[in-house]
Amino acid sequence: MSVQKREWPAVLALTPVMLLVLAPFFWLIVSSLKSEVEIGQADPLSLPANLMWHNYQDAWRIGGFGELIGNSFLNLAGVVALTLLTCTPAGYALSKIRFPGREWLFYAFILGLTIPVQAIVIPLYEVLTALGLVNSLSGIVLAQVSNGIPFGIFLMRSFFTNVPDELVEAAKVDGATHVQILTKVFLPISTPAVQALVIISALSTWNDFFLPLVVLISPEVQTLPLGLVRFAGTYSSEYRLVFSGTVITFLPIIILYILTQRRFTEGLTQGAIKG
Repeated sequence: MSVQKREWPAVLALTPVMLLVLAPFFWLIVSSLKSEVEIGQADPLSLPANLMWHNYQDAWRIGGFGELIGNSFLNLAGVVALTLLTCTPAGYALSKIRFPGREWLFYAFILGLTIPVQAIVIPLYEVLTALGLVNSLSGIVLAQVSNGIPFGIFLMRSFFTNVPDELVEAAKVDGATHVQILTKVFLPISTPAVQALVIISALSTWNDFFLPLVVLISPEVQTLPLGLVRFAGTYSSEYRLVFSGTVITFLPIIILYILTQRRFTEGLTQGAIKG
């Protein structure tokens, strides 16, 4: 795609910002391919004399990333699915169904956006303990879904609010129920918002470190970000493992974002911003 003449000032202004953002990633990837001697003695900004690809193999084996990445994908799939199943109908109900206390209920969900998860982690842990869900993937899925519901409802409600009410009335005249209206009328036209919600849920779930650290205790149920903690003991001085393990952790979600960036932007633009 060619850059138009009037867009060049913006491109030139944003280029230093882009370089500033990408510099840490470049340094991390370069460092992950260095030997331990180069990391400790050479210039931190220098390129490796030889590309040490086996650093990734060592990090994968020592960190047990094979099992961790499987847990992360299961966790991500559960969170994304439950978030869609809860936020989509809730967003529809809060935008198109009139019932007493609708606005107050929406404001209560919005209030959840202002409360950091660190402030509710103790009661959340007590609830999961009472339900027998601590140290299980089911527990962390429910914890992360509950943490993401306020934004999910806000996004879907904002999108559905912009859908003309006449569509609902016309469907009701034809005898459609609210479930049928949602599944057959609203969902087909809400693809951008649904895609944005999926991407946001996936990004936040994959990168989440705090909630898994609190809920998941046994190594066999931990997710990928927690694998980096395994290098904090015996292998804390082997920075090549820390760097390569970090790259392994964020690379899948970076690839996902690159592949879906346009749909992510479209979803936010047509949903939350218009709302």
